[in-house]
Amino acid sequence: MAQAMTSPNTASSETLKSFNPRTGEVLREIPVTPLEEVPLAVERARKMAPEWGAIDPAGRARMMREVRYRINDRIDDIIETVSTECGKPRTEALAHDVLPVVMMLIYFEKIAAKALRPQKAGRVMGPVAGLKSHIEWRPFGVVGAITPWNYPMTNCFLAFAPALFAGNTVVIKPSEVTPACGELLRELLEPLPPSVATVIQGGGEVGAALVDAPCDKISFIGSPATGRRICEAAAKHLTPVVMELGGKDAALVLSDADLERAAAGIAWGAFFNAGQTCCSIERAYVVDSVADEFQDKLLSRVAEIKQGDEVGTLTFKRQFEIVDRHVSDAVAKGARIVAGGPGAGISNDNGSLWYAPTVLDNVTPEMDVLKEETFGPVLSITRVQDDDEAVRRANEDGVNLTASVWTGDSKKAERVGEKLRAGTVTSNLHGETAAAPWGPWGGVGESGYGRLNGELGLREFTVPTHVASAPLLSLGRLWWYPYDEPTQASLRGMVDVLSARDVATKVRAVRNVMTHSLAAMKKKF
Repeated sequence: MAQAMTSPNTASSETLKSFNPRTGEVLREIPVTPLEEVPLAVERARKMAPEWGAIDPAGRARMMREVRYRINDRIDDIIETVSTECGKPRTEALAHDVLPVVMMLIYFEKIAAKALRPQKAGRVMGPVAGLKSHIEWRPFGVVGAITPWNYPMTNCFLAFAPALFAGNTVVIKPSEVTPACGELLRELLEPLPPSVATVIQGGGEVGAALVDAPCDKISFIGSPATGRRICEAAAKHLTPVVMELGGKDAALVLSDADLERAAAGIAWGAFFNAGQTCCSIERAYVVDSVADEFQDKLLSRVAEIKQGDEVGTLTFKRQFEIVDRHVSDAVAKGARIVAGGPGAGISNDNGSLWYAPTVLDNVTPEMDVLKEETFGPVLSITRVQDDDEAVRRANEDGVNLTASVWTGDSKKAERVGEKLRAGTVTSNLHGETAAAPWGPWGGVGESGYGRLNGELGLREFTVPTHVASAPLLSLGRLWWYPYDEPTQASLRGMVDVLSARDVATKVRAVRNVMTHSLAAMKKKF
């Protein structure tokens, strides 16, 4: 999720504030890219695109390796900048904003050449049609990437790295909420040739200018509301868009689950990065027969979480306000706070944004906390009668970018998982697969469309181009002019060969095709 259209951190029309949400301190001010510079950046990227796209995938991978080395050289700077500007623990900055990027880059370095290799097509039907075919994966040209603040390194690279490996140039607008991370990103990309990867800074107006430049494709990670506005703007130019729009992910705890594991995994899956994760667990549906025991074990786990060392702050004020509103609305409508809540944990001074890990029960569908993405450290527990009700509620109450099934029976995990509507379904774990670069990443419905990561994510940034030729140049084509009786008889015979019910008809059709096609072809060329 990203709030990409308005700029809560804007100091003026010319600068963005870098803010420490742990302390309320303004760290620095960073220049905004002037709006008139945005189409110029896209134009420079467009001029560079043919040169970058002409480099073979292995050559591009070698150049991208230098970016990976630069990340390793600057690892302490990345951890410090991400941790300070996002309010997350240093361990999470390392685990979630450095390691996944390195894994992603290594993966694409290894698979790009093979995944983008021309692919033969029509081996069976092609000869019948007199065609020799293959598919080429050609780059779009310029990809505009608009990226969020919650993982300002990983989600940025997720949005644009496959585009670079596929041969596109990119213009990147990081979130205005984390502008210092955006400046660091600019430095990490310096090993690439000029205009291959350009970073621009600013709020929603800069993002809108990037979409309107226009680019040849847009890659967006953020909120559904912003995604809709981007789609509307992109439609004016018929610009294709790939977008990951977050979710309100569900965990289903079945009656045979290992409750200790489920409590440990769901506590982490709900509260890592203070719940500011597109795939964090916001809804837990627990079969009633084990609900009391599960809740006791979960609350014991939550009580052990160290706020500050293990769960950081919310990253900016508007997100804090959403979380606070959802919890207040739920309590007003009958929900019960069983852990955390307003005023719990570290107190907020001087504009800091602490919110303790919070667990609610007695949650009902009319509450905002079930109807909207909270994107904060709040987990709702809903008791259900059985597996079927858990699936129904998981699919109906909210949108799943991912969903997880917690059970001791692997076959049951498969059966239940098949019924869940989500981009990723896991069993006995949650929230880890975004960092698995081999797995396609994306949602369904309100959680977006298209895919990032994996071979599908790489090819998402290519135009599949069918390249075909006639192997026998000395012959004309049966469907060329003139249209005559031998031509029609030959075409009818081909249909019979391919689809007649009985063998005898097929045999007669083969003879007719051979006889009539020779007569027809004499007049074609």
